[in-house]
Amino acid sequence: MSTLPPDPSGHLTQIVRYRIELPAMTAADQLVAVREILMSHNLLVDRLEAGEAIVTSATSSDPDWPAIKKALQQAGFPAAHPTTVEE
Repeated sequence: MSTLPPDPSGHLTQIVRYRIELPAMTAADQLVAVREILMSHNLLVDRLEAGEAIVTSATSSDPDWPAIKKALQQAGFPAAHPTTVEE
């Protein structure tokens, strides 16, 4: 009996949360600026606190991390590579 290959779109029906480390983001006004950047890249901001953002993609595709990191860097908030959050 043959088995079907895994469906590559299977993860598109699941909510995936990501943690982004932002060590330069420490003040309240910076939180607002980072939230706006993340939302402009189709990310839903679940939690935002000094040094860290937890986000969910607002689309069924994977986030464009290079573009997101570039936008954050240009605004003065270098970001570590995002990791998934298990909750």
